[in-house]
Amino acid sequence: MKDTHVHCRRESRKGSLKNRSLILSARIAVLLVWLCAAGLYADTPAYTGSPRTIAHDFLDLEKDFGAADRHHAEVNRLINLARSLIKTREHYSTEEAVGVLSAIHTLLKQEGYIFKNNLLLGKGLEKKIIDCDNYCALYTAIAEVMRIPMIPVYAPNHSFMRFSFGDGTYLNWETTEGKPRQDAYYISTLRIAEDSIKQGVYMKDLSRKEFIGVEYNNIGAWLMGAKRYREAVPYFTMALKFYPNFSSAWHNRGTCYYGWGRSDAALPDLLYAVKLDPGSAVSHNSIGDIYFDRKAYDNALKHYTASVRTDPTNYVPYHSIGLIMRIKGDEARARQWFGKSAEVKKKYGK
Repeated sequence: MKDTHVHCRRESRKGSLKNRSLILSARIAVLLVWLCAAGLYADTPAYTGSPRTIAHDFLDLEKDFGAADRHHAEVNRLINLARSLIKTREHYSTEEAVGVLSAIHTLLKQEGYIFKNNLLLGKGLEKKIIDCDNYCALYTAIAEVMRIPMIPVYAPNHSFMRFSFGDGTYLNWETTEGKPRQDAYYISTLRIAEDSIKQGVYMKDLSRKEFIGVEYNNIGAWLMGAKRYREAVPYFTMALKFYPNFSSAWHNRGTCYYGWGRSDAALPDLLYAVKLDPGSAVSHNSIGDIYFDRKAYDNALKHYTASVRTDPTNYVPYHSIGLIMRIKGDEARARQWFGKSAEVKKKYGK
């Protein structure tokens, strides 16, 4: 198969032997939390939903938004199908790990699940349309029951799975594609700032508690999309309680406050979001909007410029810069920025 060796290469952490030992201990500790949470073995009778997996926990949180017993039953059914298809073992080679991950991908595909933007797991199970977080919830639920050493990892507005080996190496798995991906792929494609990785914001193994935080954020985002801002804010606050370095939740709560008309509360959240994730173009743009509203045009210009620099495909900040140039009396530069905005919009449609 073309490029198989490259794509399936394991990755390891850089550093001294002592540091690698500490990292390995930490990774094992995180994995034990996930595995002990399920308290089940692969050779037990058919799984019936108790103890709960992470997917059941997600559905419990979504009860007020339509999640019902039939969705729990669907999770149980998928887990039992996986148990009938996948042979677990104490140690895995790279090829065996890819085999397990591919089997789960194929199972979900054959059951009619497709990838599309979605927020709530229950609604995804109902329509068989699931996003990256939904995929990871199902992969993780299967892993908890079958004691497979894999857990989710978070990147900007995206999650994927990571299969861990006993020697401290790991294999990333892109659930939406059904194939391995290197760290470098996510860092480059999603424009992840080095500071964000150093701060543990992105590309780290998520604890079970942190993944619950991701679910709170998804519920909040669903409410925010319906302009139910007051209802959404507590969910973002809970997300941050479970996952304090979750830059997306800081951004979303700030955006929610702004939509609610509370820019005084929005600005600190958005500023903290870009501290955690300097590469967040949308956070920079939102901060620019707040400063623009306050007529603090120099500060607005700083953040609009940062938004353009981190994501040159979004036409909105170009237009906003043009407005600032016009306010400052520089009509020639204003026209240049308006022209660039129109050009970017035509090319990328954002």
